[in-house]
Amino acid sequence: MELKNKVVVITGGSDGLGKALAKAFVKEGAKVIVGSNNENDLHKVKEELKVDTLFMDVTSYDSLKKFIEEILSKYKKIDFLINNAGIQIAPSKIEDVNVDKLRKLFDVNFFGYFYGFKIILPIMKKQGYGLIISIDSTAGLEGKPWISAYSSSKFAIKGLIESARKENIDNNIQILGIYPGGIQTDIYKEKYPEDFLDYMKIDYAVEKIINNLKLDNPEMDMVIRRPSK
Repeated sequence: MELKNKVVVITGGSDGLGKALAKAFVKEGAKVIVGSNNENDLHKVKEELKVDTLFMDVTSYDSLKKFIEEILSKYKKIDFLINNAGIQIAPSKIEDVNVDKLRKLFDVNFFGYFYGFKIILPIMKKQGYGLIISIDSTAGLEGKPWISAYSSSKFAIKGLIESARKENIDNNIQILGIYPGGIQTDIYKEKYPEDFLDYMKIDYAVEKIINNLKLDNPEMDMVIRRPSK
């Protein structure tokens, strides 16, 4: 598909994969709007990438709704919504997971995505078109030890993607799921994995995502594995 002049909204886009995606879409000629709850990072992204930025908190339905409405008011349409905001907590056994951190993780990783779907779907139905991209994880395809909280949140996103896709099968709305393996980002800042340097580079994942979107018929569920050495 053509990416030039598309209005692309990215949650959690002020750093990591979200920022790299924003940069890539700008290069393709898209009109990019980045949302984040980190005002300092938003300012840096605005200056560096020359994109629109807005403060928002994906854990708050009202905040995310206001964010989307402000964008719609300015641009009159939203072509792509990229659900990207996500966090991770330090690996541990299930019985040692901090309950407060668990709730925060689901507020960001799952409810932030669900709110995004709930808010954007009526808008895209009214437009008659749209694309929703949700950044999931290979941890949402297979349960993994020590990251039960994160893996569970990503499994929940997979269910959301598939349900939304089936509900909108007759609408002109494409719903994509992206399932990357480990990427070298600060999402692991509580505790970086021992093999972190073996994880894929951000640019590698971004290139895969962008190239897929350029296809006439993009892959709806895209798994991105780290390149073999």
